[in-house]
Amino acid sequence: MQSFSAQTGRRRSGFTLVELLVVIAIIGTLAAVSMIGIPRFIDKGKKVNALSQIRDVKLGFEAYESENSNRPLLPSDRREEGMDTVYGNKGGEFSNAIVIAVLSGKIDPPPSAARDLDLKDFFRVEGKYMQFKISDKKETGVGPDGVLYDPWGKVWMIAVNAFNGPNQELKDFNENTPGKNDRHLETAGLAVYGDSKPGDQPFVMWTYGKDGKKGDGDAGRGKKGNPNLKGSDDMASW
Repeated sequence: MQSFSAQTGRRRSGFTLVELLVVIAIIGTLAAVSMIGIPRFIDKGKKVNALSQIRDVKLGFEAYESENSNRPLLPSDRREEGMDTVYGNKGGEFSNAIVIAVLSGKIDPPPSAARDLDLKDFFRVEGKYMQFKISDKKETGVGPDGVLYDPWGKVWMIAVNAFNGPNQELKDFNENTPGKNDRHLETAGLAVYGDSKPGDQPFVMWTYGKDGKKGDGDAGRGKKGNPNLKGSDDMASW
């Protein structure tokens, strides 16, 4: 850009102060816009990764059940009782590392197993059904503790339906003991939202997302006061 000098009658190169201020203002605006957009772009990418994790685990489950005559991925006592089981819930009895170990074809209990288990009991046919990404940072993969983590570093929760177990009589829904000897998949309310919940699937998985809280908090509450899945950062397989 050139400016005109009255003394010489010639144009000289350079920016005026006003022009410099305009350029600085434009650069500042573009930087502010990019800073606002980057977190959204990152979150969107993590949701895509979470969906990819759900897809991969579902394929692993399907391979496991196909090879093991629809045997539910449950400890022997839970399978014999016909009791649905949730893996990975905070403070729960079962770590999701058990599921990961079985789908990986391992027969040794994972480091984070909450109780002693004979993983050989999970198999009719021992085999490796999927390969998991290893993540030292405990994000989007299996951590050193054998636990499967979502892209935000939260633990995936996985519920397994026992309806394929050795039940004498199956009901659609057991009102006295939900999730026991019925086709209904019971998740102890952990995967029940105001606008969505699992049905009779053999297994489901979900995470409470970036904020680690179920649904969208106090906003958008649906049936029985449960927060809604839609509009939240939670991710679910059903």
